[in-house]
Formats: sequence, C-alpha cells, structure tokens
Amino acid sequence: MQRPAFDRAQVTHLAQLASLSLADAEADALAQDLANIVAYVEELGAVDTSEVRENAPQAEAAAWREDVVVQGLTHEDALRGAPRATETGFAVPGFVPGGHVAGKSG
Repeated sequence: MQRPAFDRAQVTHLAQLASLSLADAEADALAQDLANIVAYVEELGAVDTSEVRENAPQAEAAAWREDVVVQGLTHEDALRGAPRATETGFAVPGFVPGGHVAGKSG
C-alpha cells in the first residue's frame, strides 16, 4: 500500500480550515509528523494479532442501568460557578471575526 504524501500545501489548507496560522517551517514539520503517524499505523497493521482474543464480548457484559430523571442545576446555580457570566448565560470571549459577544454592544 502506497503511503499518502503530505506536503506543505495540504497542511496549510487543513490549518486554514481549522482557523490556524502556521509558518512554513511549522507546516513542513506537521507534514512530516503526519507522514510518520501514517507509517506507524501501517506498522501496527502488520502486527500478527491472530492469537489475541477479541475484547468485544466484554462490552456486551457491561451493566446497563435504567435511565432515571434527576433534578439538574438551576440556571442561577450553573452561572454561579462561571468565571464570567451575563444575566442570560455564560460570558465567553468572541472568537469569530465580526461576531457578536453576548451582553456587549458594538
């Protein structure tokens, strides 16, 4: 099986999708890291596991419990433990350019 090649352009494209900015050297290093990860996974695929017992039956033996409705936190209790809150909810910094921050105008 031919190993997929990772280059700077692919890593830069993925970084843009994830809203990350990378220097060329970082993109090159990540491309090499991705290639190394794929190579390692391929090595794992070559390991003989024919003598290893399957673990799936253990999942079937897991104890199941009935769903029970319990009282959750009130709005006030949840906000009481927040580092920052507004009257309507948790206050978090904006992370989308041009986005709206709850509780602030402008």
